[in-house]
Amino acid sequence: MYTAVLIIPTGIGARIGGYAGDGIPVVRALSGVCDRLITHPNVLNAAQLYWSDPNIFYVEGLGLDRFAAGRWGLRPVVQNRV
Repeated sequence: MYTAVLIIPTGIGARIGGYAGDGIPVVRALSGVCDRLITHPNVLNAAQLYWSDPNIFYVEGLGLDRFAAGRWGLRPVVQNRV
């Protein structure tokens, strides 16, 4: 299984990823060439533009940092709860 991580800087005037879900096309394109794509919620920040895809997962920033550093493992969940 090929897993990729997509990190797009947000909120700093980046060309993509900082406003109204404009990172979603990048996420959709990359998810088409890997089995599992892990990203962060800010990339998918426009709820009315986002639709669920079974191979796109997101985790908050600290979790993504620790996963990328090899300190944490992640597992898929089927439902998020507040």
